[in-house]
Amino acid sequence: MNCDGNLEVMLLRPRRGGSWRVPAARFSVTRTELQSADRAAFQEAGIMGRVGSEPLGRYVALRLRPCGSRKAVEVTVHGLHVWGTLVSWPNDVKVIRRWMAPAEAAVSIEEAGLRDIFASLVSGAAPVQPELPSCSRTVAVRNGSVSGLASSPTTVRFAPC
Repeated sequence: MNCDGNLEVMLLRPRRGGSWRVPAARFSVTRTELQSADRAAFQEAGIMGRVGSEPLGRYVALRLRPCGSRKAVEVTVHGLHVWGTLVSWPNDVKVIRRWMAPAEAAVSIEEAGLRDIFASLVSGAAPVQPELPSCSRTVAVRNGSVSGLASSPTTVRFAPC
């Protein structure tokens, strides 16, 4: 919440071009989901605060693997009650950070699932919570999107490495 009581979202973009995104952490067996989110906010965006225990939403995204194939991963998005922002932080020379309203963030983000979560913050509707395919060797992706919200008869399949 900013000084006027309006909700804001921190987005990051690489200094050398690229798309807007939120601070992100990979799964770790040594940290909880909340600890990982807190660490990512500090290291990637230079923001400190308290991570909300209830997620804002979840979506399924495709991540490129080293071998060139794509893997479906479930992404959980948490809110952060911000206590302060740093002038200098571990990744400050690599990224540009910007605070924006959820409506602006929803149109600035390229990743469909994250865009849907921001749009749900604007509308007040609960986002659809997609599920990862269980024990599947291929992942069905509808409409080129993996947000879990699209429904189209066109399906593309990605095989594992």
